Amino acid sequence: MGKTASGCRLQGASMSNRSDTRISMVVATLGRSGELEPLLASLAAQRRRDFELIVVDQNRDDRLVSVLAGWRDDFEIVHIRTPLPGVCRARNLGATKARGEWLLFPDDDCWYPDDFMARLDSLRKEHSADFYCGRAVNLSGETIMGNFSRIPAAIVRANVWTTLIEWMLLVRSSAFLAAGGFDEQIGPGSGTPWGAYEVQDLALSLLSTGAKGFYDPALTGFHPDDISDRTSPESIAKMRTYSSGLGYVMRKHGFGVASYLPRLLRPLAGVAVYGLTGRTGMAQRSLEIFRGRWSGWTDAPRSVHEVRTGVRAIF
Repeated sequence: MGKTASGCRLQGASMSNRSDTRISMVVATLGRSGELEPLLASLAAQRRRDFELIVVDQNRDDRLVSVLAGWRDDFEIVHIRTPLPGVCRARNLGATKARGEWLLFPDDDCWYPDDFMARLDSLRKEHSADFYCGRAVNLSGETIMGNFSRIPAAIVRANVWTTLIEWMLLVRSSAFLAAGGFDEQIGPGSGTPWGAYEVQDLALSLLSTGAKGFYDPALTGFHPDDISDRTSPESIAKMRTYSSGLGYVMRKHGFGVASYLPRLLRPLAGVAVYGLTGRTGMAQRSLEIFRGRWSGWTDAPRSVHEVRTGVRAIF
């Protein structure tokens, strides 16, 4: 690993020797054990076996040993232990051990349809690209975890916000390495305020190297619904860190004030509307989203993007 102005990224790391493994799936996990079972079962249900699962285990105990042992006869599993925190650090570490031509980064509590690998094959045959993504759905097939575009499209700077989610991203290993991997200053466990948007950051870095991306909403994967109270202190705090990540990524990649301003005004409008209608919890949530987006933009290291004269003065 090496440090850059934009954070710690993969720098000149060499992927492990390729064999007949076509896809290396890297899953970072901490604090979970049985939650991995749906993912493992869904991989065992795939008709293809030319993939490996690299589990980057950030636990300090052996909770995963027995869980993984039950699936080792079904497909190849590589179990890596690391004390280092951070989901992006774990993903980058796993990527350095990967043997596949392609990388996929499952969540430890997601799972895939039985024909997922076949769908990936079809998508790659129909559209030549260096990275692909689909959308997240629940068991009813309803879109969750974001506002995803309904239309297949090339992934470009303007639509990275509606075409990407980490655990549905398939990226060519060589392109991932050329882009520097995930920015380890972003995401859960990073130790920074920038708690999300690591996949958008990666996609923007990929695009900057000349890599091509394609999004297809017909490519889907499953994830549990978030049924938590949106106005709980924990949920509001999480939204602030997520929002801070948005500000960091947009400034880092050169998005101007004009494109960012609407993302500041919307939560402020939410504060007013929710406040006037007596929904104080949602008003507080909107306020923290604004604060996160503001701080993410203003506190992003100046070295990652040329400071525009008068940015702060606008507000």
